Amino acid sequence: MKRFEMFLDRLNHNDRPTQAQSPIGAAWAAALFSFIVIYWLDGQVVSSLRVWWEQLLVYGMVPMLLAFIILYRSCWHREFTNAARNPLLVLMSFFIFGGVLITVGLAMGLICVIYYAYGDLSRFH
Repeated sequence: MKRFEMFLDRLNHNDRPTQAQSPIGAAWAAALFSFIVIYWLDGQVVSSLRVWWEQLLVYGMVPMLLAFIILYRSCWHREFTNAARNPLLVLMSFFIFGGVLITVGLAMGLICVIYYAYGDLSRFH
């Protein structure tokens, strides 16, 4: 356990104190990774729902929850009361998930453009 703490200390090493660091990057990365993993593992089951907003709800629940947990556990805006801080964190979780959806959509669009521009990518000229 002590080695794990030392490893995390080494990963988070920078000159800024932890109270001044924004957790948005970590929350965004966790939301993106969890969205991709959920989509990869459970694509067939979720696609059987047939309603687009239900699918979005299923795909979005875990990434938004992870983003909220990371934001809530951080030292970010602890000066606010819980009544003001929690809705702010929920709103930030929605924005982070929206950014994840835009990023995934742009990446998929770029892959489609590359595929159709170059045809079969398995052959080399």
